Amino acid sequence: MSCFQIKTKMILGLMIAVLPLSTISVEAKRTKKEKTPTKTCENQKMDKISSFSYHQSGGFAAINRGYSVKLAELSKEEAEKLASLIQSSGLLKMKNERKTTAGAADMFFYEFSASDGGEHKATFDDGSLPESFRPLLDFVRDKAKVEPRN
Repeated sequence: MSCFQIKTKMILGLMIAVLPLSTISVEAKRTKKEKTPTKTCENQKMDKISSFSYHQSGGFAAINRGYSVKLAELSKEEAEKLASLIQSSGLLKMKNERKTTAGAADMFFYEFSASDGGEHKATFDDGSLPESFRPLLDFVRDKAKVEPRN
């Protein structure tokens, strides 16, 4: 017997002792809770991330660096690490977010994008980069290669 069933029987037992019979059916309907859907496993969310890209531009030297990868092409450990960092950054909750510091000069701009069946993209600069993105940035910054300017 589930905890919910036990609590319901206890509540109904108290109502029978205290309330007239006509009130019991109404109160029983009000106290019955609907089942909530089970939470999706974090690993299932991570398995759905198919690709990720990172682009860094700007700064005093106008550097362009990037890293783009399909998670299926990575080792299992590296794919799990990257997927975990993407998940914990909050990128998968964003659609096309852009937060930059007005009038900023000589700052780096960071563009992150991920695909999990939907497209998620976020752009920040040094002054607006959320703390939740710092571990992801540290992980991909070393993997980024210099890209030609457009």
